[in-house]
Amino acid sequence: MSRAQIVQPPRIAVWLVGLFIVEEQTGMQRQILDERFSDMASRCGTGCASRWYWSQSVKTIAGLAGRGFQTAPWLIIGTAFVGALLFYQGTEHLEWFQLRIIAILNRHVTPYYDPAGIARREFWMSTTYKVLCPKCGYTLLIVSLLGSLIVGGLFAGVAKRREMIATMSLGFISLVVTVTNFWVLVAIRAAVNPVFFPHILIDQLGASLLMIIGGLIVREMRSAATHSLSG
Repeated sequence: MSRAQIVQPPRIAVWLVGLFIVEEQTGMQRQILDERFSDMASRCGTGCASRWYWSQSVKTIAGLAGRGFQTAPWLIIGTAFVGALLFYQGTEHLEWFQLRIIAILNRHVTPYYDPAGIARREFWMSTTYKVLCPKCGYTLLIVSLLGSLIVGGLFAGVAKRREMIATMSLGFISLVVTVTNFWVLVAIRAAVNPVFFPHILIDQLGASLLMIIGGLIVREMRSAATHSLSG
């Protein structure tokens, strides 16, 4: 048995390409990559072939993502905007509930509540909030992150075969809305402190990442179910 038959392409790269395959015929691109990898490994060695495979995988993923978006742009855009709306509405109700808990714990201090949500996020990071309800900050963070994961999973279920593209769009739109909302409030001199922007940005980046992870989980579950049925 020759070396070209034994050597396999990088598993992580193969897995990442598989996440973005939308239609069955696009799987041919991965087969072509595998064949070229085997040929290059026999001629140039495994290290050189692996580096080539990674570079080609990045280009293939970009092409698959673009093609998947072009075949159903309104589905992906609509899913992303509805998902972002659901995420912000759920977070707003969660924070409203936390405010009520704080009001019960300390009847003399009622935190400021603003519909935009930015000033509320500043309050969650403030010293006053940590004194009033030291465990609530961790609870809000955990529930908020779990909410992001659930929202990503739900809308990945709607965007069948385009789970990763849909959740990446959802995470990006959520990030853009958060950043835009923050600086608009700063521009109109609302009750927002620009010092907290890095914290809010990190918080939203984590939420966007978990939305994508939710889509990845749904994609893997569907792939496993498909393989079990075909097997």
